[in-house]
Amino acid sequence: MKYINFQKIKIKNFLSVGNTPVEVSFNKGLHIITGINKDKEDRRNGVGKSTIADAIYFAVFGDTLRDLKKEHIINNINKKNCEVELEVTIQNYKKEIEKLKIIRTLEPSKCFVYVNDEDKTRDSITNTTSYIHKKFACTPEIFQNCVIMTINNTIPFMAKKKQEKRKFIEDIFNLSVFSDMLNLLKTDVNEKKKTFDIETTKYDEGIKTLTAFEKQKNEAIHERERKHNKYLQRQKDNEKELYEISEKLKKFKNIDTEATKKNINLLLEADKKIDADIEKERQIRANKLAQVQQLNKQHTSIGTDEDVCHVCLRKIEEHDREHVESEKKELKKQMADLAKEIQDILDVESNLQEKSNKIEHKVVELRTCIHQYELDQQQKQNLILRAKQVQGWQQMLEQDIKDLEVSTQSVDKSLDDQKDKIAQIKHQIEIIKNELNMLDIVKFVVSEEGVKSYVVKKILKLFNSKLAYYLKKMDANCLVTFNEYFEEEIIDNKSKPCSYFNFSGAERKNIDLACLFTFMDMRRLQGDICFNFSVYDELFDSSLDERGVELVINILKERVEKYKECIMVISHRKESIKAATGEIIFLEKSNGITTRVDFIESTP
Repeated sequence: MKYINFQKIKIKNFLSVGNTPVEVSFNKGLHIITGINKDKEDRRNGVGKSTIADAIYFAVFGDTLRDLKKEHIINNINKKNCEVELEVTIQNYKKEIEKLKIIRTLEPSKCFVYVNDEDKTRDSITNTTSYIHKKFACTPEIFQNCVIMTINNTIPFMAKKKQEKRKFIEDIFNLSVFSDMLNLLKTDVNEKKKTFDIETTKYDEGIKTLTAFEKQKNEAIHERERKHNKYLQRQKDNEKELYEISEKLKKFKNIDTEATKKNINLLLEADKKIDADIEKERQIRANKLAQVQQLNKQHTSIGTDEDVCHVCLRKIEEHDREHVESEKKELKKQMADLAKEIQDILDVESNLQEKSNKIEHKVVELRTCIHQYELDQQQKQNLILRAKQVQGWQQMLEQDIKDLEVSTQSVDKSLDDQKDKIAQIKHQIEIIKNELNMLDIVKFVVSEEGVKSYVVKKILKLFNSKLAYYLKKMDANCLVTFNEYFEEEIIDNKSKPCSYFNFSGAERKNIDLACLFTFMDMRRLQGDICFNFSVYDELFDSSLDERGVELVINILKERVEKYKECIMVISHRKESIKAATGEIIFLEKSNGITTRVDFIESTP
């Protein structure tokens, strides 16, 4: 048996707790956690009483009972330096005692664990949490139902689904090993069956292959001759193709492409110069045309007004008219000369353009020659690659002809190998059959009807008697028993079978508490771990009447004395403090911050 004894917890900036730490020691006795909320006119709700239970759960599992997001766990006023420190001692099966300290923080998020003051923190929060879980050897479900009981915030055991109840009881009794064994066994059986099917398929395929080999042997001799003739013909065809390729390769000629490219560049340079000359002549021609237009404009304007000179605007006399006619003739002569010069320029441009066209034609011709040469080279390369391919085929044909000589020997060897392979597969199938038969026997042993049923029947006698004991202690008006399949039967005070939901809220609470105390006892007796500590959240504030509360208090006090337990009850009812045999942990909330203060009897 492993004993885990909670020693002390220190809480800082966790939920409603602020910078001033709240410390709680886990001493023997029935302790009451209560308080007052000064932010709501001296109300006792919303003080932060459940924060202690949440902090314990957070230290162990890295989460809260209410499954809050990390940003909602940190105190919403200070918003940083959230820290929970939990100290426990663990006595193992050899009665060796370890001192364990767990420190969890948020903003920043870290987790530290110390064993006998030696740092055992792992490389990540996840791995450190896994290490802590191994130390506590307890699932979150067991912890919530056997250590921290949030009576009004969780689904009662009797209201859970059948599969959930079954799993929980198996965990309490440490019977999950049978389910794990059965699951592993099912996996083994499925794997064996798959292997059996595979080997059977291999055997069938082996027989088919053997038949094929025998048929192949009968055809091998005739097939060898046919293939031999075919390979010889292929060799002749390949030799013919190689000769043709060789002849084609002789026809290819080499040219100096570099020299041709240089010629192209020279021609392009010359063409560029001609283009410049053409552009120069065009510019001259444009100037000449502009002069012609100017002269033509002057010629047109002379003599348009017979009475006034177009230059000096004075009246034209008779002797001036001869001068005007002479000037018009001179302008015509100048325009004729310019027209001749323009024609000469056009002739020069035409000659230059003709030269440019010839050069461009030559460039195209040379480039076509290079392009054709490159195509020829590609074709030549293709022929060379084809020749290599054909030569490779020739080598393969030579090997194929050699292989034909030993083909019948290969078939004989394949036949012998296949017979040996079939014999091995058949032997493997027999082994798998025997293993499947043994697994069927083991499957029955670990099944519900096997050893597990036998063990459960033995345990259930004690379980049902414990449950009856607590139902009687709670003055319940029914009897609840479980069978080996963990199916409950409820008999009311009139000896009639009924459902859990036939009872009132208070009556169901009696059943829930009786189950709760029974599970805690069975966990202590049948489990491999024992806790010195338990928390009951709002146990006295539920649907229990005064008599029910009195009966529960008696049970809790009995457990304190019998098991030396530290029991803490979270309550907002004033009268609950009368039940305390230990400390009154009094919390006060003011300005949104929860602190622990000394309890004074006269405190309202």
